[in-house]
Amino acid sequence: MTSQPSSAVNIASAEPRLDWMGSPAGPASARRWQRGYARRLVVTDLTVIAGVLTVVHLLALPEAPVVTTAVLGVLWIAALSVSRSRDWRHIGADVTEYRRVLVATLTSFGLLFTALVALDLAVTREHLIWSLPIGTIAVLMARWLWRRMLHAQWRRGKWTHRAVVVGNPRKVRHVVSAVRGSKTVTGTTVTAIHEVQGDHTGADVETRERVVAQIVDVVTRSAADLVLLTETDLFSAQGVRELGWALDALDVNLVVVPSITETAGSRITSNMVAGVPLLHVAYPRLTGTARLTKRTFDVVFSALALLMLAPLLITIALWVRLDSPGPVLFRQERVGINHSRFSMLKFRSMVVDAEEHLSLLEERSEGNGVLFKMRRDPRVTRIGAVLRRLSLDELPQFYNVLRGEMSVVGPRPPLPREVEAYDDHTHRRLLVKPGITGLWQVAGRSDLSWEESVRLDLYYVENWTLLGDIQIVLRTARAVFGGAGAY
Repeated sequence: MTSQPSSAVNIASAEPRLDWMGSPAGPASARRWQRGYARRLVVTDLTVIAGVLTVVHLLALPEAPVVTTAVLGVLWIAALSVSRSRDWRHIGADVTEYRRVLVATLTSFGLLFTALVALDLAVTREHLIWSLPIGTIAVLMARWLWRRMLHAQWRRGKWTHRAVVVGNPRKVRHVVSAVRGSKTVTGTTVTAIHEVQGDHTGADVETRERVVAQIVDVVTRSAADLVLLTETDLFSAQGVRELGWALDALDVNLVVVPSITETAGSRITSNMVAGVPLLHVAYPRLTGTARLTKRTFDVVFSALALLMLAPLLITIALWVRLDSPGPVLFRQERVGINHSRFSMLKFRSMVVDAEEHLSLLEERSEGNGVLFKMRRDPRVTRIGAVLRRLSLDELPQFYNVLRGEMSVVGPRPPLPREVEAYDDHTHRRLLVKPGITGLWQVAGRSDLSWEESVRLDLYYVENWTLLGDIQIVLRTARAVFGGAGAY
């Protein structure tokens, strides 16, 4: 079988640039900032843990043996190291770092108190009462502060991984788009693209060596420290091993990007069968316990929100009534779970006959082709403009949540005419209840394209978790006060 030659394209920077320390960027530079960051985390962990344990010992355990506190501190630090809570692959991204900190903390306390009970020694419960919660919060807060600093460096283009993306053109473009869109979350900058043309699975030794040499040449010229291989099917198993050996000699990391996209890590498990890695993908199921958990969260959160926001709701109602003639609340038919219809509530932000004027304004729409949006809609009232910018007009929807028609977090509630234009895949947005907020809310709101809005909604439907809902609620507050995409 004859293989077409590979080609390197779109080299972002063939000449090594200087990193924040004034050294050439590349593998050595990446290792330098990774090791430096890890050392800072070690010093911070030591300082926080020593400080918390010392204060607790002096205030709550003045007569207890100092050795118990010292052993707890040593176990804690050791557990944080053994759990690899400072691994470069997890710092600054997702919740893995925080989860490992929690596991290490609970493990160290568990080991200490198991040993004290087994040896029939006096158990200092004060450590459980004070050191465990205070220390855990303090360590997590310190990690969070370091993460904010790291993200700030990434936004400045510092302390980043320089990556070469390797694969066929279609998958390369997809990966490059994803990486560049989340550079401040992953800390990765694409410096070069190496497109591999043809199938090299049956290539001879000479062709295989030539392909590996081309990739190594691109990596060297772009001073990269990371290679993202988007498709292992282009190479034989031996070819992937040889590429790994060549990159290892350069101290460059190899990351294989699977074809599974838009799938949360919680749905993926892996195991090895005869040396072959298998990825198991669980189908999304928002039923049983998961549905009960989400409904419980919705009821508790919306009830507390309505109770705590009652003074604000009354004030807004008075403003709306005094600002323009008409009812305080605006009711509009929307499509809910499984194509059910319901009346969605909002504080009225437009004149009473706004719907009658819609046809006259549709050609001036600034929306995404499906949704009608105008930055300066003449139908919006004075108080309505303020309510829309801060999303306060949507607060009555907590009542829809209590009634079971909506959820606190979910896809955007569509109009019936929008649903009529859905394709087969887009109808999957209706497998869950629509939400007051969602990924579309925290990712740009009205500034998003229709395709991007659908993609975010489908991702939410496929990958729901309670922790994800809580994170979206927290991010919503920042998005709302920022006002981006709200009009």
